[in-house]
Formats: sequence, C-alpha cells, structure tokens
Amino acid sequence: MSRRLVERVSRVVDRRAGRRGFLRSSAMAATAVAVAPVAYALRPTTAEAAIVLCKGWECRPGALCCDNWSEFCCKITGENLCPPGTIVAGWWKADGSGFCDLNGPRPRYYLDCNFTCDEGCRCASDGMCAKSCTPAVCKCHGGCDTRKSECIRFRYGQCNQEVCVGQLKCRIVTCVPPWKWDPACATSPVLTSQSTRWHDRPCLHEGFTDIPPQAFYADAVAWMAAEGITTGFTDDLFGPDELVTRGQFAAFLWRYQGEPEPASGEGFFDVSSHAYYADAVSWMVEKQITTGRSPGRFDPDSNVNRAQAIVFLHRLAGKPDAEAGIDFSDVGEGEWFVDALKWALARDIVWWTDLDDFGGALPASRSDVALLLHRYHLREPEPEPEPEPEPEPETPASEAGRVAV
Repeated sequence: MSRRLVERVSRVVDRRAGRRGFLRSSAMAATAVAVAPVAYALRPTTAEAAIVLCKGWECRPGALCCDNWSEFCCKITGENLCPPGTIVAGWWKADGSGFCDLNGPRPRYYLDCNFTCDEGCRCASDGMCAKSCTPAVCKCHGGCDTRKSECIRFRYGQCNQEVCVGQLKCRIVTCVPPWKWDPACATSPVLTSQSTRWHDRPCLHEGFTDIPPQAFYADAVAWMAAEGITTGFTDDLFGPDELVTRGQFAAFLWRYQGEPEPASGEGFFDVSSHAYYADAVSWMVEKQITTGRSPGRFDPDSNVNRAQAIVFLHRLAGKPDAEAGIDFSDVGEGEWFVDALKWALARDIVWWTDLDDFGGALPASRSDVALLLHRYHLREPEPEPEPEPEPEPETPASEAGRVAV
C-alpha cells in the first residue's frame, strides 16, 4: 500500500478532527496499516478500530491478548501445573469438547492458579488481597497471540478457601475432577462455561491429562509411557480407572521385556493371529508364564484380577521362593496364588499391605497394573544361590606319607 493512499484514507476518516487529533490519528494509521492493512483499507473504519492497545501491545481486534481469559500455565511455564507462588483457587467445567471423552462423554475442567499473598497483607471479604501484596505484573507476556496473565482479580473459590489469594496468573486444563487433582478443592458449586470448551494449546497435549500430579501411580504411568509399554487410549488419555484385560496385560509384559519374537505361533484357539497381543501370548506360553484358563483357551477379553497379575509377575521372575508373613484375612495357605503373593510381599511389589483384605478376585485397573509393573521393575534383585562347596581333591597315593611343614 502506497504512502499516498495511507494519507488519503487518513484524511477521509479523520477530516472532522482538529490538528492534534489529525496528528494522533495519522500516527495510529501507520501502525494500523502494518497490523491490519486489509481491514483498514477496505472497510470504512477508523485507525483506532483497526488496532487495539492490549496490555502494552498494539494488537489487531480479536487477538488473544484482548479477550477476557487468562493464559494457560503450560504456555507460560511449560507445565500444566500451578507455578511456584500460586495456588489453585477455583474451577469450572465445560461439556462437549470431546477432549476427555472415554467410553462416553466426559467434561473438561479448568483450574485457576492465583498468586498467594505476602505475609502481613490484609485479606478482603472476598478472600483476596490487594495487588501490591503479590508480584503480579499484568501483561500478555508472549505478545498479542498470548492471553493475558497476572491481570484478573477474581476467584471462584471452591479450592483452598482458607487461603487469601491475589491476581489470577494462569489456568490448568485437565480431564481429572478438580477434587481429585487437588484435594483442597471442593466438589461444589459446579460452574459451567461452554465458551471455553474449544480453548486449547499444543502444550496441553504433552502427556496424559487424566493423571492427577499427586496420584500415587503418576510416576509409574510416566515410566510406562517413557518405556513404550503403554501409549494410552489416546495421546491425552491413559484411563487410570479402566480395567485391564488379560490380552492387555500380556501386551504390557511383552513390551516390558522388549517385545521378544516368539519361536512359534502356538497358542490358544481364542487368540487371533492378527490380535495386537498374539505374539505376547505366544511368548508367555513359551516362557511358561501362562497355561490359559482351560485347555486351548486364554480368554483374552476377560479382566485380569489381582491374583492373576501377581502370579504372572512371579512366573516372569522365574518363580523364586520367598517367605513373607501374610496378614490378609481373605488369603489362606491353600490359595493357588499364595507362593506368588509371599514373593510379591517380600519384594515390596504389593503396596496395599495396610488393608485387611488382598482382594485377589478383584479386577485390576490400569493404575493398579502400572504400579505393579513399576514396582516389579524396581524390586530388589533376587539373591544369588550360594555355590555348593567343591569336593576335596583326592590325595595321590605317592604323597600320602608326606607331612606338611
């Protein structure tokens, strides 16, 4: 666009302005043409309408910096967690996004991370302190395509209600209900904002969004993903509460062992050669980790239970002997899995020893299996068997009469 055209348009849109207004509008017009040339030149508008000053940045209308929402924490810090010096102060949810759907529609949750207040600051009746009590600097720290941060003085208030907070720094997005993500959050009131359901950032999809950061199985799931043992149901969803089938468990063990090629394809009539777990089951048969549920039948689609999972791991380890006391009220000495359980207890693989019951028939969830396999991986090495003493060499007859000196 030529300078002459810029000047002509400026004169048209600002012909009623005085000298001071004209100079101001001309300066703004130069910026407007650079930021939104098509919108400025083709529509009857003013330079002020073509650019907007948002938190210190000259942006086009509709820029993220100019909307009413705070930026995601992962965009600012790289992690979908509250940054240091902030705390979860409230949450809302959005339905229908599809991001969290697993075996049916599930909501997506948004958690606000607010600054904590300096000591000695007065807390107002709304549970918030003055801006001067926090290090907040209101700005779109990444430019016009970044939403504002440290600007909004607001809290929904379902989380950490006894803590005084300041400005909202950023927000977390998760498929985990907030009261499971942070135990300091209440289950109500439930607030919904459908206008945020499509808000997204690539950094929100780096890892599983349905694993609470404080979950006792979080490290185990991260380890499984890093080792290629699991890819989750999707890139975003691990499904920690979903139950594990025998076919899935076979695949987990096989991948943990490095996906060894089975020597033959012998197996069970109910395991298709095209199934993703076919090689895993054949390998388990070869290593005598499984004999099936009945002759010729593996039953890959039924749920693996706790007792079966422990026995599979015991056989994978070579069925070592181990003695450990069993305090579970539902496990007798005659149970078919008792030797495996004693070994698992001695190696600290079973973690629910503070419970009265073992629950061997209970189906194992994906988080259960992640923990079992991870603790198996971290177990103490099996003690080496003591070598048998070598027999004394026979003394030759020619030296039988010699005396040691």
